[in-house]
Amino acid sequence: MSGEPRAIDAVKDIIYQCSRCAHCFDLSWLGQSSREKCPAYRWGKFESYTGRGRFFLARALVDGLTDYDAELAQRIFACTECRGCAEHCFKYLTTTDIYAAMKEDLARLNLLPANLAAGLSDEGGLGQYHNVYQGEQEERLAWLPDFSHVDREAEVLFFVGCTSAYTRQNMALDTYNLLVQAGINFTVLSDEWCCGHPYLSGGMPDKAVSFMEHTLAAAEKLGVKQVVYNCPGCQRAFRDDYGKLTGRPAPVESLHVVELLADRLARGELAMQRYRPKTVVTYHDPCVLGRWMGIYEPPRQLLQAIPGISLVEMPRNRRDGYCCGAGGMIRYDFDEMANLAGSDRISEAAGTGAEILLSACPACVMQLQQSRQKAKAPLKVMDITELVAQQLRPLRT
Repeated sequence: MSGEPRAIDAVKDIIYQCSRCAHCFDLSWLGQSSREKCPAYRWGKFESYTGRGRFFLARALVDGLTDYDAELAQRIFACTECRGCAEHCFKYLTTTDIYAAMKEDLARLNLLPANLAAGLSDEGGLGQYHNVYQGEQEERLAWLPDFSHVDREAEVLFFVGCTSAYTRQNMALDTYNLLVQAGINFTVLSDEWCCGHPYLSGGMPDKAVSFMEHTLAAAEKLGVKQVVYNCPGCQRAFRDDYGKLTGRPAPVESLHVVELLADRLARGELAMQRYRPKTVVTYHDPCVLGRWMGIYEPPRQLLQAIPGISLVEMPRNRRDGYCCGAGGMIRYDFDEMANLAGSDRISEAAGTGAEILLSACPACVMQLQQSRQKAKAPLKVMDITELVAQQLRPLRT
């Protein structure tokens, strides 16, 4: 990189600690029947797509044995960022920090995959439209029933997110209605921008921070202390990534809507009405909500509180859950890999005998719905907000 400091060199101590054990992608030697952990390896087949393979590439980079090029870039960006490798690392190495460093170097060298580069560009992409769908800003709140909650002073902000605002508007409305039903005094921003998470997947942390700070400045003006999300990627950006990138914590508390509702349910402030008797459901753990942020039980607590619902788990669940294929912005350039992962997950869900497959992430729901349609699987795919919005009842005091 012409003598410029490289992000990869700052994490070489982690790179040198890899013991090459292969726990990051394969458990077949232990006789595990559900051994798949890495969607990129499942699709790409070569070890260079795995955690261990990427560590080999990183080691070669810091030792001066190779340099960045387009072929290496494919191995790094063909990753759903599911964090399965880090979760199962025998030495507890933060594998994702290595990938992030390599992505940052590749972005500086203009070696992003073509479609991702276009989607994040300042002209015609995220930099211009402030959302990943190139939707007009005035359409961002088109799903709202009225504007009574827009830009009002409140301690709670509902951060809608790009996917709920533009392509899964029913999820935006369901979350909105849940907050109303729960008696939350909240606000919605008229000038909401993307959370910045796509920039992180594209190796552009500075741009990510600038988008986050736009939101935080708007929230501060309204007196916001707590932000509620239905998108785990948005939540992680403010809860974890902002502090990691800036060295200072975000001035707001960040909660997924399932956390907020599960807490109020446990305190006896909310109740659930009966669903259709003997309905069997299964739950897909979003990688960001689960492995990245450790939020596994609140969605299950909500489902178990609904009379008539029976929850059955897929073989791979919680920390061992398999990615749906929607993470890391891979649909821009690796849609075949995304579809393969989604198909695998749908097959696993159908194998439980469940009627409904639920998740708690707009991107997961979108991917799983598409995969279900292609597979013609006898499953209904829903976000948990949709089901809970139908069943939630506040307790009158």
